[in-house]
Amino acid sequence: MSGGTRQTFNPGLNRVTLGHFGGLPDGMAGSLAHEWLATWSIAPRMRAELGTPDLPPIPAARKRDIARLCLQRLPRRTQGLPSLLRSSVGELHARKMRVCSRYPEALEERLSRGDPRAAAFADRLGLALAALVATLKLAPAESRAARPDWPETHWNRWGQVNDIVLGGGVLSGTLGQHLASTAREWLPRLGVEGVRLHLFAQPRLLMLHGAARQYREGPVLVLDAGHTAVKRAYAEVSAGEVQEVRPAPLLPTPYEVSDGHRLLDFLAGAMLETLSAQERAEQVAVSLSAHLDGAGNVSPATAASSFYGSLAGLDLEAGLRERLDGRLGPSCQVRVIHEGQAAVHGLPGMDAALLLGTSVGGALRGRGER
Repeated sequence: MSGGTRQTFNPGLNRVTLGHFGGLPDGMAGSLAHEWLATWSIAPRMRAELGTPDLPPIPAARKRDIARLCLQRLPRRTQGLPSLLRSSVGELHARKMRVCSRYPEALEERLSRGDPRAAAFADRLGLALAALVATLKLAPAESRAARPDWPETHWNRWGQVNDIVLGGGVLSGTLGQHLASTAREWLPRLGVEGVRLHLFAQPRLLMLHGAARQYREGPVLVLDAGHTAVKRAYAEVSAGEVQEVRPAPLLPTPYEVSDGHRLLDFLAGAMLETLSAQERAEQVAVSLSAHLDGAGNVSPATAASSFYGSLAGLDLEAGLRERLDGRLGPSCQVRVIHEGQAAVHGLPGMDAALLLGTSVGGALRGRGER
């Protein structure tokens, strides 16, 4: 296994307050990272600043919208009220994310055809990325004060980072190259020296590569369960390095599934669909967008923060192994890791990862991990 520990150091980055650096545009200093870099914030900014007549409006997911959907489902419900509420929240979130995820793709298309307004918008996103890296690296007083939940060790660890791998759907294609290039240009202006940003060649697949690298040799069945989509692939690993990743079509995150056992059924089935009749794989790795404990299970204390919280209380590796061994055999191995650990290990030698997708994610390589 490439990593030596289960729990990569991955405190959330959505609510990191960007430092008051000179040269930032109005409204950026003192704002939160997710307000600039998360898919569900990029979409309304694009709609307001660029105009998007070719894209659908962003669905609302307010409390009254949740209540309305619950009332619509109430007469035909087959579940308890708490489950009805969870599934209604999940469905509205799914509708919103399906639409929001189209906006970075539209920005990418405008950049590719040389739209100057799109380029200026992307410049601001790249500057926000640089401001996030500078905030994490330099730990300005105002940003530390805004995160009383972070102990000083969090900031100290980020201050030691030199090599950061960048991944996530927002960083795909021309848009990702534009953001990474702009961020690299701005880092020295913000007072950051010696930090290298490594844009992963296939940003959407970063976690699949990192999950595969949890094994040293042979074929690996990999899955990345995120909050916008579920990605899966068949990978070949040699000497701890990924030689090939053959992805299967994306699946939408199954927000309609609110029961943990049914969700495990879905994840196992999604992986088995990637195998042809002739292929074999006895190694399985799952990257999960949820906080995990030392045994690789969803932590009950933080279950409410993730769609995958319904898996809390289940032995994930044993449960997946039970569902897979009919096809893969009783000797199959299963490892479940946090998406941050997968991201950090997507490229060898990285100190940290930053992920721009549904939200702003990140992780630091755990102590003792290679």
